[in-house]
Amino acid sequence: MRGDAAYGQAFRSCIEFAAALSRENKNENMRERNVRNLRLLFVVVALGLGCASGFASDATVVAAAEQEGSLTLYGCDPPQTPLYVARFKQLYPKIQVSTYVAGCWQIYNRHVTERAAKRQAADVFFATEDVMTKMSAEHLFSPYRSPELAHFAPAAAPAGKDYLIVKTLIYGMASNRDFTKGMPLPKDWLDYADPPAAWQDRVSYYDPRTSSAAFSLLAALYQNLGEEKTAAIYKGLIKINAALAATTPAGLSKLLSGEQPIMFYVMNNHYSGVVSKGAPVDFHIATSGTPALNFGIATTAGAPHPNAAKLFVDFMMSDAQQMIQKNNEYSLRTDIKAPQGMPAFNELKLMPYDIDRALADQHKLIAWWQQATGVK
Repeated sequence: MRGDAAYGQAFRSCIEFAAALSRENKNENMRERNVRNLRLLFVVVALGLGCASGFASDATVVAAAEQEGSLTLYGCDPPQTPLYVARFKQLYPKIQVSTYVAGCWQIYNRHVTERAAKRQAADVFFATEDVMTKMSAEHLFSPYRSPELAHFAPAAAPAGKDYLIVKTLIYGMASNRDFTKGMPLPKDWLDYADPPAAWQDRVSYYDPRTSSAAFSLLAALYQNLGEEKTAAIYKGLIKINAALAATTPAGLSKLLSGEQPIMFYVMNNHYSGVVSKGAPVDFHIATSGTPALNFGIATTAGAPHPNAAKLFVDFMMSDAQQMIQKNNEYSLRTDIKAPQGMPAFNELKLMPYDIDRALADQHKLIAWWQQATGVK
């Protein structure tokens, strides 16, 4: 999961260290030497793996990035971005990292404004695929194909786009079983078209005007189910007085407290995060299928630190992939398994989703949603 040159350099350093150990204690007897050599073999293997793990890119890229000494990342994955950055800084302590983490469209708007004022700060963009698609179409990225792509499914490098898919999330329906005992629970999106009275004031959902994930779901439902059925789903949410959650933490807080123990959807990584802390939350994939929410990564056009940007992309496509899998997110790397407790990605019933079409229709679709629901 790293460049061959850097791997070889790291491994040679470990071998040299092991060789130095072997030159000690010349006067030991044969039996002691054999035991020590067996132990030394394990040391060499462990050191070889350990030393190499810190290299996610070619040595020349690392050297150039360290010479630049700085990196600015714009991202819209608040729970995970700090973890990726912490690991990157651990591997490359000579590079100072600054971040701006906010909503996906917020970071887009800030970047566009800064570029217009000739004050570009972002070297790397890490956001949902709708934002990445728009930015690619506007030529805001510098095309970079990481050598790590050799380990990925072809879908990780979308044709005609200047970004890479770094991870994939899926939507599921969430419920807090401590507060929904004896209550019928949703199994499909269309269950909301005729919601039971028991769901009154008990459901929350996200606003597609401000949430990239919520808009992607709205667009996917509209494309797959049609106008009439999609309208019925969202009108059903209004009928039961479902609460619009302003942010993911706000929605999860009401789910966990029992104030609104059913969520129209939750992403699988957020579900995993609360369950790992012992929350009594269940996750159900809709019977009619789920859209896939891809996160992309790219180096920006005119990046102040282009080599550090490439290094971070390589890192996200290599070392960070294990972190992604452990966080219950899907990796498209062929050597990474599906998240624990989740079906393999190729076993999921996925809803087709045309991002380009959704973006072209975004303003019209949001206006339609507001008219259908009466939300102002």
